[in-house]
Amino acid sequence: MCGVLGVKGETTLEQGKILLQMLTHRGQDASGLAWISENDNKLSISKIDAYPDLLKVSEDEKAIFLLGSTRYPTFGTRTNFTNVDNFAQPFSVKSKYGTLVIVHNGNTTNLSQLTSRKYESDANFIADFLGDLLDRNKGDIKLSVKDFIDSIDGSYSIIGLLGKTLFTFRDPKGIRPLVIGKNGSLTVIASESVVLQNMGITEFDDVKPGELIIFSENSLERAQLCNADHAHCMFEYVYFANPCSVIEKQLVYDIRLSLGRELSHRIQQDDIEIDYIIPVPDTSRPATQGLSEELNIPVREAIIKNRYLQRTFIMKSEKERTNAAKRKYLYIPSYIKGKKILLVDDSIVRGLTSQKIIRDLRSLGVDQIHFAITCPAIRFACYYGIDFPSDEEVIASGNTLKQIKEILDVDNLYYQKIESLKKSIGINDLCTACLSGSYPTQFAAELRIKYLNGEIINRSHYEEG
Repeated sequence: MCGVLGVKGETTLEQGKILLQMLTHRGQDASGLAWISENDNKLSISKIDAYPDLLKVSEDEKAIFLLGSTRYPTFGTRTNFTNVDNFAQPFSVKSKYGTLVIVHNGNTTNLSQLTSRKYESDANFIADFLGDLLDRNKGDIKLSVKDFIDSIDGSYSIIGLLGKTLFTFRDPKGIRPLVIGKNGSLTVIASESVVLQNMGITEFDDVKPGELIIFSENSLERAQLCNADHAHCMFEYVYFANPCSVIEKQLVYDIRLSLGRELSHRIQQDDIEIDYIIPVPDTSRPATQGLSEELNIPVREAIIKNRYLQRTFIMKSEKERTNAAKRKYLYIPSYIKGKKILLVDDSIVRGLTSQKIIRDLRSLGVDQIHFAITCPAIRFACYYGIDFPSDEEVIASGNTLKQIKEILDVDNLYYQKIESLKKSIGINDLCTACLSGSYPTQFAAELRIKYLNGEIINRSHYEEG
């Protein structure tokens, strides 16, 4: 999972850094910009293993094309980085028809079937692969992307620049989001609409699954290269996306509000006594509001997030996640000691943060903890860009509800139902592979069979952000 950005039209590198900063919730380990300067038409690339605001660029410099990325590592090198150029996007390759630059959000599941070379990022492979296809197809972007779609299994939302031709395309399942909009002479493409909104773009559209858009000097061409059943990632709505974003015409904030309302029905059935509803900040806040409205129980922000800490779920290693969890939250004891609380979180993956919070609440003298999770139980590996590459990494895999409740040490545990999740999101064509074990692309489904047959232990080497 990464954040990707593309801009056609005059913009400054300072603005590019600002727009990338709005995608750091999608990736925080590395950042990069590629641009063609307005002054000399020269292509430049800058990368750093840090937040976008630390990119070393001349902020006043104006660009006529700009690509950017924020990295979330689920493929290749993840710790002890040696060379940021090997793992951070954008990646460039020289073809016979101009220099190709790409940024990519997704995962190539069949990379090992397509190359024997060891890559530290599958975005690097994609640049090489697409460059070869362009050479083979005499620079024809449409033919090359069609061949790419026919060859690559997995998830991909890609923005590319061939010479001075900007283009973008999305995998046939539409697993990862990608939106496009215009403001006068400026065209912006990004992983999420919150970036476009920052540029004053209020009317925008999704790049359709299987669609290629090519921008010429004064017009654009849209080509539907492939039609397939869609499988939009449910985790984008539950956790990853910014609540201000609109994905597939659905406002993420409203979906999370609805998830809380849907979950309230399960809690009402037990008729439990609750003093306060307490969200685990920040993603679960809208759902907490929905629960409060339906249950008529007050919300108390008794858990305060350390705002200077990065997202722990997308940190590179379990050690980093564990250490960060220890200093991630502060507590208000007067709303905890002796209270019966309904604790709300968006999801439980590994359970490390949940266990830490619950231990803290117990030490502060809480009376009862009823735990509400707005996502159904995650039981299976994700092959499409979320960092739980094997079943063994998720707490719900192989454990019953009762066993998970005991591991977490809570009085009650409420998971969302898959049917309620789909109802809240408002679309049925979702990827719920991590909930059901049913994978929507062919090679990923084959990987699953091999995993179940014991032919592979995990697939962390298949993935990228």
